[in-house]
Amino acid sequence: MTAPTDLESLPRLLAAWDLPPDTTVIPAEQGTNNRTFLLRRGGLRFVLQVSQTLSAAQVGAVHRILRRLREAGLPFRVPEPVAARGGDTVIETASGPATVCRWISGVRPDLTDRTALERFGRAAGLLGEALLGVPPEDGLGDWRGDPLAHPAVPHVGELCRRLRAAGVGAERVARLDAVARRVGREWASGGGGLPAQLIHGDLAASNVLVDEDTGEVRGLLDFEFAGVGFLVQDVMAALFYSGALETRDWRLRTAAFLRGYASVRPLDPAEADALPRLLLARAAGSALSRAGRWLDGKARLGEVTDRVRKLEDTTRWLEANGGELRSLADAGG
Repeated sequence: MTAPTDLESLPRLLAAWDLPPDTTVIPAEQGTNNRTFLLRRGGLRFVLQVSQTLSAAQVGAVHRILRRLREAGLPFRVPEPVAARGGDTVIETASGPATVCRWISGVRPDLTDRTALERFGRAAGLLGEALLGVPPEDGLGDWRGDPLAHPAVPHVGELCRRLRAAGVGAERVARLDAVARRVGREWASGGGGLPAQLIHGDLAASNVLVDEDTGEVRGLLDFEFAGVGFLVQDVMAALFYSGALETRDWRLRTAAFLRGYASVRPLDPAEADALPRLLLARAAGSALSRAGRWLDGKARLGEVTDRVRKLEDTTRWLEANGGELRSLADAGG
């Protein structure tokens, strides 16, 4: 076995999936939610993931969602868990529940290209349609709740006090406090008219694989946030993380994504109207989530200030362009 790692149960896991000890194990870049290893044995390739946030039962729920999606006739792949020797697709370890999936070939999309954005938008629409067939009770959470809620951040005011004590500038902390309060008020005013169903929950460009030669979407990954939510939340997340809103030609890029999405299912007027509000809520929730990890000792203060800076940028951008974004969404790009 190559590429040593501190995951003590790796030999046992390889044996559980009938992979020999000389299987090549390559640690992938570690994310927040999983420890990931690429496995290679001859011409076969797999992905081993050890969850840092989900229980074995929750990982099993993700696998049920994936099975339904694989049966939905999507033109791209989603992860396919492989059963271990005992028939289970999840095995408990001291480091977290482990699973092995078949390798999906592809590369990250170049979302500076408008054709790639349109394809991403269409894939998001097709996924939304497929997820309509998944019972809501199979989801791992309900993302219609307070976007600022985090177990380590019981009160935004107390968080702001801690940030000031850690040396974050008073003006920056005050802006975080003001935006968080605004998001709380707007969220409380309701999204009751928005279509809700099971959603991906983290439809970032980093979770998309495309064909290196043709650019066609080959796979969508990482469903550990799949839960009940407003369908437009996946649209918002895709735009928020794609970089489409951060360039001078943001109108053309955003229109390309929305055009792809609308080719499957156009946003209704209530969803288009909610999009700017949801973007601000996502940016605020991202900042508070990272702050919660900092309070728990799992993130650096610099990571928090980076997220707060992103929130400030998003707030200014929406003040200048939110109305136009709403119009683009209403027109379907």
